[in-house]
Amino acid sequence: MAKLEHVAIYAADLEALKRFYVETLGLNVIRAGGGNPPGGYFLGDGHGGAIELIARPADQSNANQRWVCHLAFLVDDVFAKKAELEKRGIRFETDTAVDSADMQTCFFNDPEGNRCQLVRRREPLTG
Repeated sequence: MAKLEHVAIYAADLEALKRFYVETLGLNVIRAGGGNPPGGYFLGDGHGGAIELIARPADQSNANQRWVCHLAFLVDDVFAKKAELEKRGIRFETDTAVDSADMQTCFFNDPEGNRCQLVRRREPLTG
């Protein structure tokens, strides 16, 4: 069986987006380089999850990610983390938050417009 290793996203400002994920969400740089040839970073969560940031070539654009693509971050308390991020100036979607016994979730965009989700589940996703 295949295992998910990482998800890759483009960055128009590679260093700024790296700082965002490291300083705001607590990811760590686990490898510099990649994104041949523009450069990039692999950022890890310490639990096997990783994001690859690739410097976006000038002739490429980001996809419209409103409903199709997002990066999900598992947290212990969605709304406490949301409040912390709001203090940093991050704005959240108002029409997609869920607060139920089974799941808490809310969405925001990173500085490059990539859609991100905070999530807490009563039952973890497992195969």
